[in-house]
Amino acid sequence: MRVLFATVSENAHLYNLVPTAWAARAAGHEVRVASHPAGVESIVQAGLPAVAVGADHHLYEVLAQYAGTATKEENTSVDPYTLPDEALTWEFLQGYYGAMVHVAYGLLNDPMVDDLVEFAREWQPDLVIWDTVTYAGPVAAQIVGAAHGRLLWGPDVWSPMRDKFLKLQDERPEAERYDPMKAWLEPILQRHGGTFDESLIAGQFTLHHQPSSLRRTDTHTVDHGVQFVPYNGPAELPEWLRKERPTRPRVCLTLGKTLELADDDSSLVSMLIEAVDGLDIEVVATLSETQRAALGTVPENVRLVDYTALHLLLPTCAGIISHGGGTTLVTAMRYAVPQLIVPQTGMGECLYAATRLQESGAGLYELANEANVASLREKLTRLVTEASFKEAADGLRREILAEASPAELVPVLEKLAAEYQRS
Repeated sequence: MRVLFATVSENAHLYNLVPTAWAARAAGHEVRVASHPAGVESIVQAGLPAVAVGADHHLYEVLAQYAGTATKEENTSVDPYTLPDEALTWEFLQGYYGAMVHVAYGLLNDPMVDDLVEFAREWQPDLVIWDTVTYAGPVAAQIVGAAHGRLLWGPDVWSPMRDKFLKLQDERPEAERYDPMKAWLEPILQRHGGTFDESLIAGQFTLHHQPSSLRRTDTHTVDHGVQFVPYNGPAELPEWLRKERPTRPRVCLTLGKTLELADDDSSLVSMLIEAVDGLDIEVVATLSETQRAALGTVPENVRLVDYTALHLLLPTCAGIISHGGGTTLVTAMRYAVPQLIVPQTGMGECLYAATRLQESGAGLYELANEANVASLREKLTRLVTEASFKEAADGLRREILAEASPAELVPVLEKLAAEYQRS
């Protein structure tokens, strides 16, 4: 079987696919991983065959133009994944899809989609596994008749919202049924001889890394769980991490790289450092050189380090403070680490995932633009001292380990490819 993995050139998105790609390769299947040219180096470092398609995207250059321009109300109020059902009106969802096509989906996919279709025609994959926002993947799959499915790291916030949109669309007069997603994808498909259908947005099937109790149940999708096995890129175990055992609760602080590329997050980093000052904990802050340089004097209980693979660091931790990015969130779950999530403006499903985690009892959250030092200190102290958070985190870990491993998933993928592949 030939399996094509398609992803945008963002390491967090690629890293989520790597264990499954390696499982398919180790089982004897031919594997290719396609991405923008900027993603090739990371694919090769993961030991997988890379295919550069199209040109690089310029998402962060565009986002940087709007950095700091949103009002406080805009920063605070609109997160479509956490809004009550009655707030998801026809006008709101049309605007949401229109904005996402313009600001994210189009910028990420348009530079690569035509070349990905060309490669798929050359290589003729049987199966395409695509990252959540890499809609070029299902387009290429449809054109060549390959089976295809999404691999999600977080809750499926997209399918229920799409179902709501389609229900509202059916209630509108024919002349008013404008769908920004269809309007974007249909011309791409037409120039390659394809036709639009809903599987291009939700996949013919969906693979989940989230624990089963945190997944959405209000979807119509064909779902399969797969055990999350963390891959954080090339990693070396630091000597201090190998030899120094924590003498007090160790807490990891990481904010990922996405927001730093799109905006200035130095004020949030400074606030978090101030919040941990004087607490009876050891903080390991894995920050970029830019983030470290923006700090002044660092408290004695804070160790500043460069990038450190979370799957090496988190087994030694009693807690983690993060932005709630998909792979960070589920890696902490894998190692049963209670979490304090500080979702930031524009980080999509992070707030929804944070609310679900808090409901599970395995973490707490506070909106970044509403956070203050006292509240963050109180929440972090609770995380590392109250046993209930660790007990709930242990439960999520058990759920993850109960799922089929990537190796055990391969026979399932073989059956799905046979079921959905078009001759």
